[in-house]
Amino acid sequence: MRKGRNRTLKKEITILMLVASACTLLSACVAVFYVVFVFFTEKAQSDIEYVLENTNQQFQDHMQFIEDGAVSIRHNTVLDAFFEQEEYDRTAMELQLSYSMELFSDRNMQNRQIPFVTSVYLFNNADDCLYEHYYASTLAAETEQARYYTGLQQEFKESGVQYECRTHERSISLLFRIYDDEMREKGVCIAEINREAIALALEGITSYSQSAWVVLGGQEEVLAFYGEEDTVLRLTETQTAWSGWRTLDGMRLLGCADTAGFGVRTVLAVGRGNIFALLKPTLMIFGVGLLIVLAVTVTVAYGTSYRFTKPVTRMIESIRAFGNEDFDVRMEDSSIQEFHDIGMVFNEMADRIRYLITQVYEKQLLATQSQVKYLQSQINPHFQFNILAMLSLKAKMAGNEEVYEGLRAFSKLTQGRIFREKEIKIKVSEELEIVSFYLYLQKSRYQEKLSYEISLENEDIREDLIPRLLIEPLVENAVSHGLEPKKENGTIRVHLREEKREMLHICVEDDGVGFDTDKLAESGEEPAARSAKADHTQTGLENTRRMLHILYGENHEFHIRGGRGQGTRIEIVIPVERGGDYVESHGGR
Repeated sequence: MRKGRNRTLKKEITILMLVASACTLLSACVAVFYVVFVFFTEKAQSDIEYVLENTNQQFQDHMQFIEDGAVSIRHNTVLDAFFEQEEYDRTAMELQLSYSMELFSDRNMQNRQIPFVTSVYLFNNADDCLYEHYYASTLAAETEQARYYTGLQQEFKESGVQYECRTHERSISLLFRIYDDEMREKGVCIAEINREAIALALEGITSYSQSAWVVLGGQEEVLAFYGEEDTVLRLTETQTAWSGWRTLDGMRLLGCADTAGFGVRTVLAVGRGNIFALLKPTLMIFGVGLLIVLAVTVTVAYGTSYRFTKPVTRMIESIRAFGNEDFDVRMEDSSIQEFHDIGMVFNEMADRIRYLITQVYEKQLLATQSQVKYLQSQINPHFQFNILAMLSLKAKMAGNEEVYEGLRAFSKLTQGRIFREKEIKIKVSEELEIVSFYLYLQKSRYQEKLSYEISLENEDIREDLIPRLLIEPLVENAVSHGLEPKKENGTIRVHLREEKREMLHICVEDDGVGFDTDKLAESGEEPAARSAKADHTQTGLENTRRMLHILYGENHEFHIRGGRGQGTRIEIVIPVERGGDYVESHGGR
């Protein structure tokens, strides 16, 4: 024995397991750290998204406040006198306007500090004006503002748009039309929005670096914005509504965009650096630790893999060479006991196989030659049909029409059963052709004792597809087990009809001796389980049942009626199907 052969595979595996455990421990630490890192990253992103959505929602709520005020004005019946230009009390109308818009309610306040909507102007079609202000002002200022907004609403009426935004130095004017229940225009309303309130509503994101927001009007004009001009410009070009990450000209931003009432939409975003700024120290530690662990893992994995797989690799090379008919190859000896034993067994097996190949090859050659001769001696079915065709032709030439027709019918019947075995479904006309050949042969055999009738409700049925050899076995059963035991003459009727061009009814009926249909109905065993006690008829009918169940599932019917001395009637109902032949796949065989 070679020196050092006392080392066993168990000892080697133990050493490798220790090394693998150390690597696994390091990998687990890295995995846990990674999970924690991902968790805090997602949490930081989730917090920023919450601030974005909450900030955007504050602006949305204020815009909803204006929409609710517009609805309230529309349905305020007291204001109808103003809109219909009837006599009205101006003080009462302005009170109703104040009641409808609720300028002094909490919904109109931003952080309970300043109002979002500072003034409301309401015009009827005659350009009469009602107004309400949150802040008190002088009569001269009110008159000047009323004159300004009267001109503004005139321009708006001529524009034909449904709503519009106009910007001013300290406010934004939102103009929209008021309609009655029949969508006829009653007047125009102007809501003056405080720019300072907009900035205060959206200031929740301004504490982040690279933050920006923009409020856009219905015509995509910028109503208000915050942030660097280039970033704001990129935000105006984004989709109408979105949330999550967006890359704009190489800048990665986390934000959201949504539409408010009156065509106004907001876009808010912060830079990706807000997430990584908090995680930068952790990322550095993680990167250094990961590099160290990877270096150690690669080194250990390479060393252990080489130590363990080198002898195995050599064995595989020897086995592969032996499989490529290099019968002289032998395994090298190994210092590991188990590998040494495997090599010894392989080398002995190779010697034995080489010895046996010489004897087996010669015997197999003789057996192959015998098998070829046997196959060559078999008569091809095509040869049989050619012989039948030749015999029928000779009978035809000899003037023996009966022998000619009999041979021809037998040839066609055999071809229909053998050569079309791969076809699962064939046309009714082709199936009836096989049935006709069979009945013709039986008619030649039984003469006047047998008569038959094949009928179709209409000729279109001939193009329907049915399972191959569905009708012929039923006719064969009717002849063999219905009419053959009967002493008197008998008749077989085959009738096909369609029901609403959806279901095909196939009926095979005979007036033979019949059989016990109750026995068939009561039997619930599998065909294989009752084959010893079931006669040929029962087995054939059960096979037909199984075939129909496989092809049509529950979408078919199979009825047997009759009894001893009463003949038999078998009716099958299947879906009407037309199209190409249904050929069974044999995987290319």
